[in-house]
Amino acid sequence: MEVELTLENLKVIKLWHFLAMKDREATLGDTQTVTKINAFAIAKREQEEKRKRQEHLFKNRGGCQ
Repeated sequence: MEVELTLENLKVIKLWHFLAMKDREATLGDTQTVTKINAFAIAKREQEEKRKRQEHLFKNRGGCQ
C-alpha cells in the first residue's frame, strides 16, 4: 500500500500517532517516529512554498517568452 505524503496527510498521520501514544510513555522509537513525521511535514511545506514562489515569479514574468 502506498500513501501520498501531502502536507494534509502528514498532519493526519501526526494526529493519529499522537492519539495512539496519548496514554502511554513514549519510547525512543516513538520519539524517532514523531521526529521523522515532523521532518517530512517541514520538507513538504518548504517544497509547496517553493513551488508557489516559482509559480508567482512565472506569472509575473508573463509565462514563457
